[in-house]
Amino acid sequence: MFTEQQAKWLKRVEDLFMRYGIKSITMDDVARELGISKKTLYQFVDSKDDLVNRMLERHIEEEKEQCGQLNRKAANAVEEMFLVIETNNQQLAQMKANIVYDLQKYHRDAWEKIQAFQQGFLYKIVCDNLERGVREGVYRSDFDVDIVARLHIAQSFQLFDEDIFPQNAYSKERLFREFLMHYLYGIVSEKGLQLLKAKLF
Repeated sequence: MFTEQQAKWLKRVEDLFMRYGIKSITMDDVARELGISKKTLYQFVDSKDDLVNRMLERHIEEEKEQCGQLNRKAANAVEEMFLVIETNNQQLAQMKANIVYDLQKYHRDAWEKIQAFQQGFLYKIVCDNLERGVREGVYRSDFDVDIVARLHIAQSFQLFDEDIFPQNAYSKERLFREFLMHYLYGIVSEKGLQLLKAKLF
């Protein structure tokens, strides 16, 4: 989809947005960060909105690859969720709190891409993890996988709602961890609970 050079540029743009938010960064800032002229930048993208969309497309491809790696690396479904916590906490620690607001208000196409990704690809990843956990005996088998997966995805959006969780009162890392602990305690079997406790203590 992108050349190696373009992918590197987009990763640096993502890092820039993560550190400072999207609205506050101008195309002059982006060109300066990449060490290229604005003319060269505009040969790559049509506008800032186009840049945000391309940055997200690259990020989503990376997320898909990362999900596959975590699945293969984890010894069981519970461990896979802990790897998700660890990976996401690293990303959240670098993320400017208002980046989600910027996307929702100023870049609706990009925000809709994120929603489609969560409700499509991530929904399937959550279902796969739930089914894996049931097969392994680490999750209970008496719940509806589809409903639990959809609840999980829907609730994840609430973590970024400033009315519920003001950014000055809650760190995203703490919120994400509590969210996943609440989720896991609701689905683990006795066997899974032992694995969970071993991970926590």
